Amino acid sequence: MEIGEARVKSVILHKVGNRLREEPLVLAEECLSITEDIANILLYGYLRGIVRINNQFTLFHETDVTLNEISHHISNFESEKIDFIELSKRLATHLYSSTHHPNIASGDLFIILFDKIRIKDKYKSAIGIYKVESQQQYLSAHSENGTQKLEVLQGINPELIDKGALVIEGSNQVYAVDRLSNRTKYWIEDFLQAKQIPNERVKSAIALGLITTVNNKIENPIERQSFGQEISALCTGQESISGIEIKNISEKYVPKETWNSEFQRLNDLKGEVELQELVLPAKKFENKLQKVLSKINLGKDISLILPNDFYFKNMTLDEDKKQIYINIVLEKSNG
Repeated sequence: MEIGEARVKSVILHKVGNRLREEPLVLAEECLSITEDIANILLYGYLRGIVRINNQFTLFHETDVTLNEISHHISNFESEKIDFIELSKRLATHLYSSTHHPNIASGDLFIILFDKIRIKDKYKSAIGIYKVESQQQYLSAHSENGTQKLEVLQGINPELIDKGALVIEGSNQVYAVDRLSNRTKYWIEDFLQAKQIPNERVKSAIALGLITTVNNKIENPIERQSFGQEISALCTGQESISGIEIKNISEKYVPKETWNSEFQRLNDLKGEVELQELVLPAKKFENKLQKVLSKINLGKDISLILPNDFYFKNMTLDEDKKQIYINIVLEKSNG
């Protein structure tokens, strides 16, 4: 995607309150008049600031993606069944109805029509949807009767996106940001109904989640150590590690059903990825893997963190009413 020639075609601003707190939805009837300077600020903040590989999602619906509200309304706009102002009103109304918690903040909702975004030698438009939930304080310096003064102003910082989405023309691809996702998940899950397109970060999180689950399911510390050694060996002498290789090793230690259910759970949580697509750079993944496999559960809620150059060899555990006695044998990796 190239955005060097992109321009702002239309901008409209609505006020979206929290319906559970009986705050109103205030819909504008006309677009804003903007200067070239404002357009450049919007391009730099709201367009350039959201188009990143880690922000890639796809719109979906449980039965048919055409029933996804965002996809449906934007499709009607692209086919000229509705105009831009009507599209913006429908998106604002959908967002208002997606408020399912009283703690969701009210805010300004910018709907922006971007044009001349270049994708694979073709120019496309895109609909930007940005909800501003927090304003920033700024210092403004000015001269008054020959005296320099500072004034505190409040305003919107386009470089700090609270909640944003950019839907590309003719596709269900969307770039999405939710800076406050740890507190409210309604933007991605309820309003957009979007799932993240698996990138290396997502794939790595899924692979580590699978390995962690299998590792925790293995009760015998010696077997758990063997599992870790086999997984670590995958990262040695090859450029990539695959989900199929991890699965084949895991099923030596846990039932197939355990793997399948955890793979499905992580997919539902982090984004759809096919097992054959789960391929990661071996060297980079090995560094993350060590943090998972270096921890050995000894039982009785006691764990041991192993140095990189030691292997767990054996252990005996005895206890009486007051004390636990543990004897641990470690082996150096170089013998």
